Amino acid sequence: MMILKVALLLSALALGGGGSGCVRAYNILGIFPQVYRSHSLIYNPIMLELAKRGHNVTVYSMFQVNSQLPNLRQIDLQPCFPKKPLYDSIEGMRCPTAVQLLELIYVELPSYWNVSACPPLVALLRHSPHFDALLTQPFNSDLFSAYAHRLRIPTSVFVFTSSLHTWLLQRFGSPSNPSYIPERGSSFVQPMTFWQRVENVYRYAISEFYFRLRFDAESERIYRALLAGDAGASAPSLRRIAAQTSLVLANTHFSLDPVSPPLAPAIVEVAGVNLKNASQLPPIIREFIDESKNGVVYFCMGSLLRGESFPKEKREAFLYAFSKIPQRVLWKWEGDELPGKSDNIMIAKWMPQRDILAHPNVKLFISHGGLLGTSEAVYEGVPILGIPIFGDQRTNIKAIEANGGGLLLDYNDITNQTVLEKIQMILTDQEYQLKAKQLSKRYRDRPMSPLDTAVYWTEYVIRHKGAPHLRTAAVDTAWYQHLLLDMLAFVATLLVTFVLLIYCAFKVAFALLTRLLWRRSVPAPATKQKRR
Repeated sequence: MMILKVALLLSALALGGGGSGCVRAYNILGIFPQVYRSHSLIYNPIMLELAKRGHNVTVYSMFQVNSQLPNLRQIDLQPCFPKKPLYDSIEGMRCPTAVQLLELIYVELPSYWNVSACPPLVALLRHSPHFDALLTQPFNSDLFSAYAHRLRIPTSVFVFTSSLHTWLLQRFGSPSNPSYIPERGSSFVQPMTFWQRVENVYRYAISEFYFRLRFDAESERIYRALLAGDAGASAPSLRRIAAQTSLVLANTHFSLDPVSPPLAPAIVEVAGVNLKNASQLPPIIREFIDESKNGVVYFCMGSLLRGESFPKEKREAFLYAFSKIPQRVLWKWEGDELPGKSDNIMIAKWMPQRDILAHPNVKLFISHGGLLGTSEAVYEGVPILGIPIFGDQRTNIKAIEANGGGLLLDYNDITNQTVLEKIQMILTDQEYQLKAKQLSKRYRDRPMSPLDTAVYWTEYVIRHKGAPHLRTAAVDTAWYQHLLLDMLAFVATLLVTFVLLIYCAFKVAFALLTRLLWRRSVPAPATKQKRR
């Protein structure tokens, strides 16, 4: 009887596939030429899981997955990039204005664009097997979506590792209205004040200018030169190719998003794909945390921001604050020594962040506010003191602050007193711990895991030949139609025509009436007397 039950169960799974149809191994191509290691923590788990599900996966990337699966083929793109640090210091990353942020991104893009001439990718264009789907990351450019067109891949998927920017929302027909949706580089949350909406419109306009007239224009030039193929000038525009993308896997979740725009069906939120089950901590770190009677503070500014690049006065502000609290401190510090370190501080060049945040004795996470670290802390219900430096980090921390799960500390406001006050406020007020736990419950409450969600929808769009039914009509609507400018012009024309007709009618009527009245008011000329 048991054997029969198992056989029936296996048959049901094979035939139903969990509601996904018959099981089939697809040939999936991934192209991820990004130099940021943190971004690989989003797309690598997805590609690895697709391979584990039996698909034949080929990945061109800067960072390889540690796997020996025979159906996972990895091609290293690192030789195509210059070996130099992206930023020399925290000060070098700070971008106070929208224009400065966009300029910094634009300066970095040439190396991203030029990788399209990388020998492995050139060879891919010349001798490519059949692929059922392409997964790539649109890092402020649609360039690599052109591979789907050039290689005749029927399904393409964007893996978006950061917040959903306005240009991406517009690309897929999701509403992106500056009256109530804050621009991602701002620090605004809903609802915005009048003057915030004024600045928000300005930020939208600047972003649109950069992406359409600079980023898109340069991407189009590279595409025509290297990727358009024999079609040349007759090939569809890169923007048009990108608009045909079947699916966007977004590293967002509405519970954490202060913007939370309405999403088109083709945009699926999968924030948390980077979250693995916590592992056992190294003994020295575990003992350091376990033996702290008052809990532990974990301080890490991410993989790009080196703690030792803090200016001396700001570094000393943290040293002062840490020396005044009873908690122990784990500080990710890239240097060999930390001058002025108090006895309650442990430093290390690398720390297992995911596992540290999962420890119940960790009471506070001091972070720059990157999406990955933020999601890890939220998942474990750890309050955050955020020091945003770059990009969408301020928006991320604003979301945490708005939900009561932490506080924002502006980089310019870092002093001995402000750092100590913020830390003590979170550690002593149990409301922050409570709100962080509530936020964690909302973040975890999903019908399936983020990784399962990403894999399911990837397989879904492949099964349905690109799933064109997920695309909204807004994708094929011209911008002036989307804004109803043609309707407004039509209505305005009707109104003007109506007014002109009324004006002309009144003018003619007035002229006729005037002539009639004039004739009645003028006496008839006297009849000449007959000559006698």
